[in-house]
Parts: sequence; C-alpha cells; structure tokens
Amino acid sequence: MVSYKWIAKRRNYSEEEVAYRSLRTPNDNLPHPLQSAISRETNAKAKSIVPRKKISSAYSDPLSQALEGSDPLSQFVSKDEVEGPDIPVTNVNQKGAAAQEWLKHRTTILSKFTTSEKLSIKSSFLQGGEKLVVKQQINDKLKHRLQQLDEFEEHVSEHKGLSRDDYVTRITQISQELHQAWALDQRVKALKIVIQCSKLLLETHPFAFYPSKFALITDILDKFGRMVFERIAEKGEIRLVDHQLPKYFKPEHVSESARETCRNWMYKIASVRELLPRIYVEMAVLESYSFLENTDFSATLIRLSRTIRGVGNPLVAAYARAYLMRVGREIRLQDRSFVVENVRDLYLSYNQLYSNSIRSELTIFRTDLADYLSLYSPAYDWIFQTLAHTGQYNELDSIWRQSFNQAEPGLLWLSLLSQFPSDFVLSKCLELALHITTTPSTGVPSQQLMVLMGQVLSRNLASSCDSNPGKMLNVIWPYLSRKEDVESYLQCIDAWMPYLLRHWRVREMHRIINDIVQHCRPKAQAHHVANLTSIVHALVRTEQVDYQSLFATDSLMGLLDIYPEGHSRAEAAKILLQQFLLDHDRPLNHPLMVDHLLSIARILHDTLNATSVEDEKRQISEIAIALIDRVDFGRDFQQMLSFYGDARAAFTNLDPVLAHLVQAINRLSSRTRQLIQEHNERTGHFVRACGAFAYITIPAISCPMIRFSLYMLSSQVALANECFGQADACVEGAINLVTEFSPLEEQWIVSNLSNLLSGLLVQPDTPDQNRLHHLRRLLRNVRTFSMNHALHRLRSTIYIQAIRLLSAYIQSDYIYHVPDVESNDRLYLGDEDFRLEAADYCSQLLTELLNDLNQLGNENQYGKQATLCLDLFSLLIESADLKAEPSLTQLAAKLFLLARKHNQWDADYAARLLGVVRLRSSSSGEAELYRQLASSL
Repeated sequence: MVSYKWIAKRRNYSEEEVAYRSLRTPNDNLPHPLQSAISRETNAKAKSIVPRKKISSAYSDPLSQALEGSDPLSQFVSKDEVEGPDIPVTNVNQKGAAAQEWLKHRTTILSKFTTSEKLSIKSSFLQGGEKLVVKQQINDKLKHRLQQLDEFEEHVSEHKGLSRDDYVTRITQISQELHQAWALDQRVKALKIVIQCSKLLLETHPFAFYPSKFALITDILDKFGRMVFERIAEKGEIRLVDHQLPKYFKPEHVSESARETCRNWMYKIASVRELLPRIYVEMAVLESYSFLENTDFSATLIRLSRTIRGVGNPLVAAYARAYLMRVGREIRLQDRSFVVENVRDLYLSYNQLYSNSIRSELTIFRTDLADYLSLYSPAYDWIFQTLAHTGQYNELDSIWRQSFNQAEPGLLWLSLLSQFPSDFVLSKCLELALHITTTPSTGVPSQQLMVLMGQVLSRNLASSCDSNPGKMLNVIWPYLSRKEDVESYLQCIDAWMPYLLRHWRVREMHRIINDIVQHCRPKAQAHHVANLTSIVHALVRTEQVDYQSLFATDSLMGLLDIYPEGHSRAEAAKILLQQFLLDHDRPLNHPLMVDHLLSIARILHDTLNATSVEDEKRQISEIAIALIDRVDFGRDFQQMLSFYGDARAAFTNLDPVLAHLVQAINRLSSRTRQLIQEHNERTGHFVRACGAFAYITIPAISCPMIRFSLYMLSSQVALANECFGQADACVEGAINLVTEFSPLEEQWIVSNLSNLLSGLLVQPDTPDQNRLHHLRRLLRNVRTFSMNHALHRLRSTIYIQAIRLLSAYIQSDYIYHVPDVESNDRLYLGDEDFRLEAADYCSQLLTELLNDLNQLGNENQYGKQATLCLDLFSLLIESADLKAEPSLTQLAAKLFLLARKHNQWDADYAARLLGVVRLRSSSSGEAELYRQLASSL
C-alpha cells in the first residue's frame, strides 16, 4: 500500500466562524412549529378566559408550554370551567349506606374471629352426616297454621369435625339449597331452611367463632327476607326501584291477594315454636310489613326488642339485638325510639356477662374472661354506631352517663369511644381517664381502654383542645410512665404519641423518648418493633416538627439503638430520613445535626449485603444523595470537604453515592475557582486535595463506563484549577479503562472517546513523558480492544478522530483554551519538530486506515468499505491541505470513486460531501478535486 504524506490544512477559526455562521431570523410573531392549526385557534379563543392560578415552575418545558391546551381532555376541562354547569347533589340512600357499612363490619368479623377447633352443623338439607331423629309435639291449632311444616318426625343430619373452611362450605351449600327451593316454589322448604339456620345461633361453642357464624347465618336470613319481599311486591304488581319500594308507595297500592300472602307469611313465622328462630325470621322479613295497612314499624321493633329479653344467653341476645338494629336501620323510619329502647334493654342484661354461670361455663371450656368479652365487641359496636346515627346528643349523653352505673363498664366504653361522634367523645375523655386510672378493672384491661382513648384523641388533633389537654396530660402521663410491662407500655405510648407531641413542648418530647429508651433497655424485642416504628412515624409527622432539636440531640439516636439489629432498625431510619428530606427544604449547616443524620443514613447502608436487591440499593442511594445535597456549610469549603470524606466512608457499597460524591467534590472545586480568580497557596492546596479526593474515590466504583466519565470530568475540573498533576492522572486513569469496556456499548465508546480526544487538545503534555504520550497510549489501547472484540469500525472511527486532533495540534492557535492554562500551542510555539512529529503520526494512521480499506475489499465487505471511504474522503476535504499535497487530492478522488464502485454506499451522505466540495471549489485544491470527480462521474 502506497503511503501518503499528511499535510494539515491551516485553519483560521475566527474567519471560519464568521463565514459559516447561520443567519438568524426573529420568530416572535411566528407560530410554534410543533403546534397544530386547531390548537392555535383553541389557544386564541382561550386568551379571553381567565385561567386558574397555577404554581409556576423554575424549569418549564418549552414544548409543553407550546402544546398546552391542545389536548382534547384539556379542552373539555377548560370548556367546563367556562360554562360552569351545575352538578346535581345526589341524596345518599339510607339503606345502601347501612348495607355498605355492614359489609365492612362483616369483613372485619370474618377476618378477625376464627378458630382452629372442630365445628359441627345440624341440618336436614345437607347430604351425609350422622342421622338424628327429632320429635316435636305440636297441637291442632299449630298444625293448621304450619300446614306442611307439621312433620312429627324430622330427620336431621349432624356434620362433625368440620374445620372453619368446611363450615363455610356447608353454609354456602345451605344458601344454594335455599335458592333452589325458592326457584322451585317450595316455600315451606325455604322456611324450614332459615329456621334451622337460626337454630344454629343457639350454639355458642366454640366461642371464638360465634361472631363469624352470626355473619354467615344472617347472610342467609337476609337472602330469605329479600326473596319474600320481592315475591310479595311482584304479586302486588309493585315495581321496585333498586330493590326498594318507590318513594311515594302506600300500602293501599297493594292488591288484596298480595296482602293476604304477606299475612300468611307472618302467621307462619309467628307459629314457629322456638323463640330465637321466630325472632330472627321475623326480623329477616321485617320490611315486608310495608305491604300491610296500619303497620307501626316503631312498635314492631320495640316489641322485638322486648322479645329478645327472653333469650337467656347474653352472647346470643347481644347479636340478636345487633341484627335488630341492622334491619331497623335499613327501614326509612323517622321514629328511632326503638334504638334507645334496645340499648336500655342491653344495659339491663349487661351484668349477666360477669355472672357466676358465665364464669363457670368459661372455666369448663378453658376460656379467659377477656377473650370472651372481646366476642361482644362487633355486636356492641354496631348497636352503638346505630345509636350514634340518630344524632340526638341528649340521648347519647344519657347512655354515656348510664354506663358509669355499671360495675364493669369497660366493654361498653370500648364501643362508646369508637362509635360515638368524636366531637361528643372528646369532652368526655378527661372524666373517663380519671375513672380508668383510679378504678381497677377485672374485665376489660385498663390498658386497652387507654389505647383506644389515645387513638381517638390522636385522630382528632384539630379539635383535641376540647379534651382539656393540660389536665389530661397530668392524668395520663404518670399512668403511662409507671407501666412496667413493656408491651403494654409501648401500645399506650404509640396510641397517645401524636396527642402528646401536639400539646407538649420540645423539652417534653425528649422526655418521652428517653422514657421509651429506659423502658426498653438494653434492646427491644422483635414483637415491639411495630409499636416503635409507629412512634417514630409520629415523631416526624406532627404538624410542627423541630427537626433541629430532634436530630441535634442524642435522645433520637438512643431510640434507634434499642431497635433489634436488622431491617427493622433500617426501616425506622428510612422513615426519619424520608420525612425529614420531604419537610426540611432548608440547607443543613448544623454540624451535630449533620453528623446524626449521616449516622442514621449509615444504618440504612449497613443493612446491605450480597442478597440485597437492586431496588433496595437504589432507594437507599436516592436517600443518601438527597441528604448529601442538602448539606451546605456556605463558604466553609474545608468543612464541606470533611463532610464528603465522612460520607464516602459511610456509603462505600453504593456506587451511585460515590459517583455523586465525585460530582459534588468537583462542584466544590469549581465554586472555589469562581470565587478566587487566582489561586494562592491555601486555595491551591485545597483544590489539589479535591482532585485527590476524586482520584481516590473513582476506582471504588464498579462500572467502568461511570468511572471513565468521572475521570474525564475530574480531569477537566482539575485542569481548570491548574492542578496539572491531578488532571494528568485522571486522563491516564480514563485511558487505562478502555480495555475494560463492554463491546456491546460501541456507540457509547465512540462518543466518549471522541470527547476524550477533544479534551486532549487543551491538555498540555507531561514534561517527563514523550510528546503526545496520552494520545499514543489511547490509540494503543483502542487497537488492542478493537482487535480482541473484532470492532474494526470502532478503531477506524477513533483513528479518524485522532487525525483530526493531530491536525488541530499543528495549528498555530487552537480553537479553544482553558483560562490560565498553556496548551501545546504555547508549549511548542515555534517548535517545528512537534509539528513534523504530529504530521508523521497522521501519515502512519492514514496508512493503517488504507490497509483496513484494502482488507475490507479482499473480504468482499463492500458496504463497510464504502462507508470507510466516505469517512476518509470527509476527513481529507476537511482537515488536509489538498493544495499543498496533490497526492492527497488524488487519494480523495480515488476514495470517492471506490465508494461508488459497488453501489453499496450511502448516496445521501455522498451527495452532501460532494456539495461541500462544490462550495469550496474556489480554492485550487478543492477545485482540482471537484474537476477530477466531475470528469469521472
């Protein structure tokens, strides 16, 4: 292959800038090119509309601003804002609201009250099971009423040894049997099914499952009541609206046959022999009374409430009253006197819960009294919730006062506190707190009541002043601090923490934290973590958090120290840091506060190990980076450098944090350069220390591409600060990384190596190294890397860029400089040996590229050959002096024709290059080239 002598074109960058500068046209009155004509009309019409006030951003996207309003949804919204249509207010359906509340209540019951004991169920409508014969003595009058119900011998099967899931399956089968019987017009069978289901509620053992059994059985009763109601409405030709009677319905609208059917159902139900099934079935069909004339629902509900007095078992009676409250609440009834009547009857039988017979039964079944009393909570909650919906505060106050007359009112207070309106309860809490802290309880633990009271007060902090907080704190804090059981103590503190923080000063906050630490020393147990974490939440989520007082003292660190080692401690640290970074948007400059925050962040970092997932590392890295960015000691740069050193030691396993620290230290060095125009001895030492920090930190990062980018950035910052040794070391480190790159990132490698070559233009040569030392080393590494991974395109591209760099080296004045830094154009001023050496190196690289070109032709890779030909052609017309060296002109013409030879070239690229030659044909070199190409084409 013939070698060519390279002669670089002499460049005058100032003249070229003027010659090739594009004309600027003002476009203030022109439309945005990305905005459609329709959106322009929309925006023009919208100018007359006064828009809503929006929060402006410091960084606004011009494309988003231009397209604003063109979105069809945005147009509809703006149209609605202008026209302002009136939105009708819909009335909330009373029955629907009650049904939704019951659905939530039912879900809670089924999830909370379960059992591992074996269950049994008796029914004549389930296959299998042990056969039982039940004989009933029924007189003639009842036979006439019951008709087909008067079977003297009824075979009932008992299914024993059922698990909870098996029991639910059997109940589902019974429900399906009810549906099937009704569909086949077997009304008597359907009634038998609901009667047998109601009987199941007489059996309370096992106690823990009874609330769930009640929820499952009443589902069947509700279904039966709805079927009866809809059947009578259908027979009376009444059109239901959402399964309810029309608004202006009257019993007179019902036909006589439908009323007779309704009476027949009521007579059948009234003839049921057992008390509890009769009560439940009548409550289930209560809404059907609407079809009868002169029906007094209030009197009927009061009658049913008084009938429940005959139920001996207090647990069964409580849930029967709860069901009565439920069906009564779903009826559109103005008179709610039955609610108060029901609650008063409940109070009359309340002492039965603590009777000797109940205690004996609990002893037999080995059940604690507290566990037994907890079974009443769902029923009592629903009863008192219904009472609270009446909205009559005088009745609520009367019921509240009557609860103090009971011997053990704790169970009642649990429901009263949770279900009565908060504005009513708050004013009563001080009285209740005094009673709880001074009166011993054998039923519901006082700690449970205190927890609930604290939760109520903490949920209503805005109106918590009604609770007389000064006296309240004096009553409850001695009670809380004296508790010795750690679990009970933490539960109470957890519930009361928001209230305490709201009404106590900062000094008392540290008193609370120290008291918690004192109770939990030396370490909290694993089951205490949930309460401790909730307390940490409360510390940073109050309305006015004094973060400086919180993080600048040792009490918070002591709270974190009592956590068990592991992720629970890290979770608490994460909560503190995230909320702090969200709320505290001011710069951090308090040294002790910064030190404690860094220690908390280190807790997060120390939980990472080989099994940690990438998402966890990413989240912790984001928190650490946000904290680092928040710290700002102003012009105390030495303290900032010290902080960055501490942060590097704290986050050694997080590459994003280390990379960010390198960025931060370079930013600090740049700020120093901005403030001081010329470095003195002190600032010179400081910026060199910053450069050393970056150089030491970068190798700890695992990704070679990130390391390369940081080396490049650090070298540029060091060069701007006249730290030539640090800049040279960073460039050397970047060049050494070339062989570690992934071959899959070829595009990234080309881009960043080109950036490195651009930086080498202003990088002065090292005195103790040969000329062009960095460039030669870089090209050797590129050659090795490209040969190892068969990336010939990469090598040719970098070689072409290197020739451009060498051509720029030869110029008498470089296109750009770093202030106060003498580049090679100053170091080698008047040194012809340097220029000859650079030109000779260009010739060597050009020869290697031509050899590659010949090799591609021998391998029939004509497409790659054509691309390389055009790249070399572009290099020659741009950087070579074709006038001074005619052989280069001939080479350029040959390259262009070779690219065209096999018709596998990029025609558009070639046309653009040919256009450049035509424009520059005024000079003799380009003119001769253009003449040769024109004659050949």
